[in-house]
Amino acid sequence: MKVSIVVPSKGCKYLGYLLTGLRDQNVKPNEVVLVIKGCDLRHVEDLCSRNNLPCVIIEQKSGYVTSAMNIGKKEAKGDLIIFTDDDAVPLSKWIERYIKLHVMYPSIAGISSRDMYLNLENMKLMPIPDDKVTTKLYRWAIRPWLNKPHPLLRKYRMGVYLTKNLNVAHGPFIPGRECFSLPLRGVNMSFKASYVYDVWFPEHRLLRRAIGFEQYYGLQLVLKGLDTIYVPSNPVLHIAREESLSRTRDKTAKAEYYVMKILFKELLSKYGFD
Repeated sequence: MKVSIVVPSKGCKYLGYLLTGLRDQNVKPNEVVLVIKGCDLRHVEDLCSRNNLPCVIIEQKSGYVTSAMNIGKKEAKGDLIIFTDDDAVPLSKWIERYIKLHVMYPSIAGISSRDMYLNLENMKLMPIPDDKVTTKLYRWAIRPWLNKPHPLLRKYRMGVYLTKNLNVAHGPFIPGRECFSLPLRGVNMSFKASYVYDVWFPEHRLLRRAIGFEQYYGLQLVLKGLDTIYVPSNPVLHIAREESLSRTRDKTAKAEYYVMKILFKELLSKYGFD
């Protein structure tokens, strides 16, 4: 199974950590598609050369993160396409585990896993809301009553799903147990290329971070009659920085949520769902 890694990068500040992690994989990627913006091209080429990686480097001229991911996906030649961020640090068996999982589940179109925030100053893992006891209790006891899944996604209610109001919600099996789930986060998700040839990330002039783009991508697969799952067993480390930690507190987040809900509604209507 040939593997393509697709990475959007703006600024490329932390890209070296990712490429070192890919270099140290016990199963090497067949290609690393880097879609870069605001980066020093020679520096990126040097990083790829020093890590002995088969990089395809594309300079992004316009658009935001989802544009970059669509560019990378279009370029990818592998049987398995794995998306990640430029500030991720994959563990040494990350690619191997995804290959084994996709072989184990041949009819599953997409498999995602979690990320764990890494503090570079002390090289320690940071706690995140997903792991709090209060979060887990809320997802078990309250969310099933308040945030019921869209009828199309009933079997996804234990993982990441869309509510009847088209909000993204996390069920009680996130982050600790395997389940049917829309993709959790763009930093760690994989898809069989044969199932996603006509599936694309949402692009809109107001979508900079495009909060919810992972679920939009997965919803397209569900509407095609396919399934995606979440597994907790193949995490990546994610370098902690303010931009990542404040993603949902960004000033533009409210507008982006509104746009994404419209796009979710339009996509469902296209397939005859309200």
